[in-house]
Amino acid sequence: MYKLCLVLLIISLPSVQAAEYSIDGSLNPSIEYDDNVFMSENNEESGTRYGLTPTLNASRGDENSNVSLSVGYRLERWSSVDLSDREDPFARLNTSFNTERSQFGLNLAYAETATRDNAADDTGNFRTDSTQTTKTIAPSYSYQLTERDTLSANAVYTKQDYDSGFGGNDNELKTLTTDWMRQYTEKLSAGLSIGVYNYEAESTLTSFSIEHDNYNLLALLNYQITELWLVDGRFGMRKLESTLVDDFGFKADSSSSGSSLDVSATRQDETDSLTLGASQTLSPNSNGGVDEQKKVNVNWSRNLTETLTTRVSARYLESENQLNQKRKYYEFSPSIRWQFERDLGLNLAYSYRSQKEEGLLSRDAVGNSIMATLSYNWDGLRASR
Repeated sequence: MYKLCLVLLIISLPSVQAAEYSIDGSLNPSIEYDDNVFMSENNEESGTRYGLTPTLNASRGDENSNVSLSVGYRLERWSSVDLSDREDPFARLNTSFNTERSQFGLNLAYAETATRDNAADDTGNFRTDSTQTTKTIAPSYSYQLTERDTLSANAVYTKQDYDSGFGGNDNELKTLTTDWMRQYTEKLSAGLSIGVYNYEAESTLTSFSIEHDNYNLLALLNYQITELWLVDGRFGMRKLESTLVDDFGFKADSSSSGSSLDVSATRQDETDSLTLGASQTLSPNSNGGVDEQKKVNVNWSRNLTETLTTRVSARYLESENQLNQKRKYYEFSPSIRWQFERDLGLNLAYSYRSQKEEGLLSRDAVGNSIMATLSYNWDGLRASR
């Protein structure tokens, strides 16, 4: 029903003269060998994953508006390990409409994924094979107050359901953020951001429920240091208020405060691209809790020739939940890509992963994987009227 609504919304949009229409697609077969599929400290199991992601994209744009729809399936098969075959559908609809001073946007998304695919950023549990269904509605609005000042508002509603209580607790996340940004010089922009989110989760196995309200007050900065270097950041204070109702109906309230940080620096020239990032934020997890996460990431790429590109990515994640369970996750992945033709390429990648958990659960696991992906992009059809 949700996917049908996406299609109906596209069809119901009025036709506008001088509009550009396009339809294209992609098909990305892949094969991956993993020597520790479940990131276990003991009893490591290796396996081979075969994947295919057929995707179809349609778009329509004119001078003042744009609409794009993407639908597809993630197909997955594993050998040598006990993981179910998967056929996970997804759909994304992005719309925007511009006036002289305003911009309206609406993004809708639907996706079914394996909970283990999000384990690195979530709870670190790579063993569960349950299905997570995510539905997202995200409207946005921005207004040019003056030549230098811009005011914007963004809202996000996300609902996540699990087909197994061992995969996670059903939850809803509602977010509202208002930003003000001023262009002080040609290179410097700064402003303020006020945000709030409400996160509610209910256990699918018991009567346990929990609700979190998080408030943020952040300073915004965008600075073009040189022609090559750009720094973008958000930093400030946050406050978290939580209410928990246990299986016996007892209610407990708690609150905490701290700092928030999200900074990135990018460097771009003719052959190299470098991105450095660091953040310290609160992140809801699928168990119904809120983790304090610290992240550092590095991404670098170089165009060796017109058809050959090498990339290196690395990240470090440190998280702590409200039960004082700490987790550290490292990942390092070099890759190389050959673009044989404009619509055909091959990507070879290696990944090293390390996860260490401290607290009630104490585990230390390492995993290695190699992957080959053949990317085929269909140019499709284009028309204007």
